[in-house]
Amino acid sequence: MCTVAASNNAVTAPASASRLANASLGMSIAGIIVTVVIVIVVVTVIAGTPSSCRYTYNGNCYRDRSYVGDYGYCSGVKDYFNDYCYYND
Repeated sequence: MCTVAASNNAVTAPASASRLANASLGMSIAGIIVTVVIVIVVVTVIAGTPSSCRYTYNGNCYRDRSYVGDYGYCSGVKDYFNDYCYYND
């Protein structure tokens, strides 16, 4: 009959496995949190940066502007001080 003697490693392995499992879980959660933060930052930066902003008026971004004078037609937003029309057509 063959018998196998238990070693000390068999007793300490569950404790080591538990520590490794906790460390792995903690690192996974930290990775998910970092990923979510990065995605939020990237989306915020992309959404806040207009793709083709050539002119700004009253804090808004416009692609084009044209001089329309005092009484000219403006299909966008008119700056009555400088007589420019700002638009994104």
